[in-house]
Amino acid sequence: MFSFFKRKSEGSDLKKAPQDFSFLGTDMHSHLVPGIDDGAPDPETSLALIRGLKALGYSKLITTPHSHLEFYDNTADKIRTCFEKLKQFIDDQRIGIELGIASEYYLDSLFPGALLPSGLLTFGDNYVLIEVSMAGWPRTFGDMVFAIQSLGYKPILAHPERYLFEENIKVYNDLKSRGMLFQMNLLSLTGYYGRGVKKLAELYLHEELYSFCGSDTHHQRHVDNLGKMAKDQPELMLKLSEYPNWLNHTL
Repeated sequence: MFSFFKRKSEGSDLKKAPQDFSFLGTDMHSHLVPGIDDGAPDPETSLALIRGLKALGYSKLITTPHSHLEFYDNTADKIRTCFEKLKQFIDDQRIGIELGIASEYYLDSLFPGALLPSGLLTFGDNYVLIEVSMAGWPRTFGDMVFAIQSLGYKPILAHPERYLFEENIKVYNDLKSRGMLFQMNLLSLTGYYGRGVKKLAELYLHEELYSFCGSDTHHQRHVDNLGKMAKDQPELMLKLSEYPNWLNHTL
């Protein structure tokens, strides 16, 4: 088994450490469509964030606006329409980066009746990015995941390390055995979201829970902190690049 902590990297190893995230190729979690969630507020900010992510080595960005109807009235049609406007704007700037669109679906009581029947935005191998409340599992979580899978979608649970209400790795391993995939936020490993989140991210990497990692970029601070991570933490970057299970490059 891969161990994220199996040895301390020596000086000669650290020379091989990547200084950006090009080893991933694709970022599959971000909030870059302007004005429709808590991410970029306007096209100019979107442009700055996209330029920043390209400078960090990404060649493709799959941006994932929130679909959380209590706060963001984002249907698939609305997201597609807003994304096409952004894509035209970005194409006109000739940045030279591939853009894709999906969504980050919040599983709550509105999801089964309001969002699922009309079809979900997917990426890659029919993947769907989902999230839950930071306060606890929704009462019908299992039923909603079953409904998603029964329609042929492959759910990816966003940033489980941030769900501090659930620290039992057995729960996640059980979900994994039933087809759930998992995505880590890169900044979780730096302590950006707190020490508890960092500890869980390290544990889940050690247990090879994750298949994807994402920037979860909402604003410039995220891009800046990713840049610091790449520049100042070569041992962490080396271990991330050696992790065998990333599927970002397949997207």
